Amino acid sequence: MNIEAITGGITRSLQDANPMDIILKLAGIILAAFSILVVFNLIQFFLGKFLKGRISDQRNFMIKKGIRYTGFVLALLFVFRRMGIDTTALLGAAGIAGIVIGFAAQTSVSSLISGFFLLSEKPFTVGDTIKVDNITGVVLSVDLLSVKLQTFDNLFVRIPNETISKSTLITITRFPIRRLDLSFSVAYKEDLERVGNVLLELAAANRYCLENPAPFFGVDSFGDSGINLIFNLWFEKSNFWNLKNSILTGIKKRFETEGIEIPCQKITIAFAAENTASSQHR
Repeated sequence: MNIEAITGGITRSLQDANPMDIILKLAGIILAAFSILVVFNLIQFFLGKFLKGRISDQRNFMIKKGIRYTGFVLALLFVFRRMGIDTTALLGAAGIAGIVIGFAAQTSVSSLISGFFLLSEKPFTVGDTIKVDNITGVVLSVDLLSVKLQTFDNLFVRIPNETISKSTLITITRFPIRRLDLSFSVAYKEDLERVGNVLLELAAANRYCLENPAPFFGVDSFGDSGINLIFNLWFEKSNFWNLKNSILTGIKKRFETEGIEIPCQKITIAFAAENTASSQHR
């Protein structure tokens, strides 16, 4: 295959044609190709409206993108056929180029395949909060090659789908409710039953804490400076920071009021006393 095989049709189509015929033919080809693009854009628009709410946002996005690309390819093939270009030779060249590009872009191909798996498994959707390795953010879009996130400090992060498929993925907002796990210590002198009652009262009074599942209070272990406790609270996923800030503030104030001590590690440094009498006789 050579350049003449692809462009020979153009030369033949322009032979024995006056300039006006060439202009009219090109105008007709451009108008027809534009019409094809318009039709596929309309199909994409109305089908997207119809599917909205019936399927996930990322699937809807991928279907619309597929329709758009299909329209573009058909319009391009139409232009080639009308201009007399041998599309068979052109598709053969595209196939060879695709093989070369495939070897040169194995990472992108791997991300593309991983993107299809993400779309089929649906481990998260647009708007979910996810954690991939040490990156946490809200999902902005799920594309064939990557997932775009907005972190909580307002950074834009692009994560290749291949990285997501090979990493531990946590969908923080997958379920409507979550559990907040608090760990702290109280002094050994404290009455643990009284401490538990105080904590459960704080949970009952907190408007962000759910009654069902009920809060849980327990003893975890005996530490060096005090008794280590665990306190678990359930909340709606949108109230994470509201609950955490309010309950920690409430615990500190209530413990100060009740005289409950939260121990801090103390280090005692003792200096050996010198035998001053012996030093004086030297």
